[in-house]
Amino acid sequence: MLGKQPVPSKWLRKIAITAAVAVVSGLASYSHSYAASPSISVEVDGVLQQGLVPTFQHGNTLLPLDSVASAIGAAAEWKGDGKSVTLRQGKRTVTFTAGTRTVLVNGKSSPLSDAPKITGGKWWIPVRITVEAFGGQVEWDKASKTLDIVPRLHAYSANGKWGYVNVFGDTVVSPQFDEARSFSEGLAVVKQGGKYGYANLQGNIVVTPQYDTAYDFSDGLALIVKDGVSGYVDANGKQVLTPKYDELFDFSEGLALVRSGDLFGYIDHTGKEAIPLQYEDAFYFSGGLAGVQVEGKYGYIDRTGGTVVAPRFQSVADVSEGLGLVQDDGSFGYIAAAGGYAISPSYAKAFPFSEGLAAVENDGKFSYIDHKGKTVITTEFEDAGNFHDGLAYFVKDGKYGYIDAKGKVVIQPQYDSVEDFDHGLAVVIKDGAASLINTKGISVAKTEIPAEDSPAPSAS
Repeated sequence: MLGKQPVPSKWLRKIAITAAVAVVSGLASYSHSYAASPSISVEVDGVLQQGLVPTFQHGNTLLPLDSVASAIGAAAEWKGDGKSVTLRQGKRTVTFTAGTRTVLVNGKSSPLSDAPKITGGKWWIPVRITVEAFGGQVEWDKASKTLDIVPRLHAYSANGKWGYVNVFGDTVVSPQFDEARSFSEGLAVVKQGGKYGYANLQGNIVVTPQYDTAYDFSDGLALIVKDGVSGYVDANGKQVLTPKYDELFDFSEGLALVRSGDLFGYIDHTGKEAIPLQYEDAFYFSGGLAGVQVEGKYGYIDRTGGTVVAPRFQSVADVSEGLGLVQDDGSFGYIAAAGGYAISPSYAKAFPFSEGLAAVENDGKFSYIDHKGKTVITTEFEDAGNFHDGLAYFVKDGKYGYIDAKGKVVIQPQYDSVEDFDHGLAVVIKDGAASLINTKGISVAKTEIPAEDSPAPSAS
């Protein structure tokens, strides 16, 4: 696998992405014209957009044009008469014309079920076709009634400088930074003049580079280090917390892990100690639980600090898809959030669940199991990874490739090193050269191999 990255977390965020579907499939009751629903929430890269409410017109989900443009990092260009507008991001364009039931995507006409809605001089445009035209993704969470717009921009490097491309390989932000990170909550860590700051989706610096170290945003806050002092800043760059502990970690699910001496605990967004420092080791919260160590054994606590799974394991991992990976008497298995075994410990190696499957190994052979412990893919691979964007890496004869969820090889083993797919692209290295490939194995952008001079912080 690729080594540690030049700033303190993975170059590409590891988030499982559900395949985009037409949002209206979950919103059939809003198929009539101009129906709005305050009960629907809108997020951009996981951040709730206060006061932004979609409308539904003839099967389309619509949002204000300026909101969609901002969400994907596109610029709006108006024609002189104001009856036509083009959204542009790099070389890609989407053009809407008032009263016209077609849209031009990169100059090619595509039909719309209805024309864009214009109310009080404000344009409302269909979300899905616009976002996907720029390589972004629209996710619909039926349970929470949340629409999330995911921009899907990727850091890449050329001639020693870093910028961003979309999933098509189009340059969106030209290489201009000394270092650049993937986006988290709409902002990305960038480095200029030896200091770290934050840039937005348009590549504009929104928090001036001034930090010795900077981390991804999580729960609305980012951990930074300036002049040897650690603290947390908000999206405007305002330092809101400077807790006095020996070590600070990212926020997760409303709490941040902290350490003083040999003990770990958790603080809330006000800096108050929400769970006392009493653990020998501790992890981030995931799925409402966090792994902790007491008297040499690991278990799980909830966000109140209550013990959910008594410490009795050799090791644990973050809860993923409702199951926690644990090691008991040398073997690995999975427990449910309630604490009982969902899958008995019977594997020599195992990995957390991702996209419904988990990689496990016995007798040197890797396979994949489902949530019930049923083997759904058997392999002869030397190594195998988790599924992301529908693909998992594998190793055969010392080379890396990718399989799909049915175990079919879709990208032949040919790489010396790879990363998991993330937001539609993966970093691969072949013959000493790094590139970004799409899920078909096609290289969309050349890049450079990141330096290995600043390991990521760990909560374990």
